[in-house]
Amino acid sequence: MDVAQVVDHKPVSIWQKFNPLWWLVGDDGWNVPAVNNGEPYLPEVTNVWLRRFYWFICRNPLMNVVGYVLGVEDKNYLVYGSDQVLRTTGRDCTPEAFGFRWALLDPGFSVGAAIVSAIAAWLAWSVYPAFAVILPISLLKASGLLPFISYWNGKLEFYMGWRPASGGFGTKIVWTAK
Repeated sequence: MDVAQVVDHKPVSIWQKFNPLWWLVGDDGWNVPAVNNGEPYLPEVTNVWLRRFYWFICRNPLMNVVGYVLGVEDKNYLVYGSDQVLRTTGRDCTPEAFGFRWALLDPGFSVGAAIVSAIAAWLAWSVYPAFAVILPISLLKASGLLPFISYWNGKLEFYMGWRPASGGFGTKIVWTAK
């Protein structure tokens, strides 16, 4: 088991988290990076609006929702889990780690998430049952223990939960040709 502490995150105001326009953008506004994951990002696309469409709508929809509203990219936390715990999948490890990996993020109890859980429960009970979809994530955030699991076998890369290094919530399933 490995333990790491993430301490470089900056708080985000509650008013930003309530702003639907802010949910779409990234940390640096509407700018699209020239390099993504060490590779040039769409170098053949020169139209800035098309690049923004690809980045914000196709590749990273609702960036700040998964990072700050569902995730904990604005909080510092401890991470417990498999060896090289801050690596997202076994493909990212040195050397590669095949099989399942896990992590548990501990950002502490969240009063805001507890309030959201109570409101979602009330809305699901009294207004419309579909509001219950909000409950699992808000209850996990309120508890202060956020799970993450990943799998890598050389061909299939999968993860689900709160990513250990960033704290953002995500899911990924990719078949690779290796």
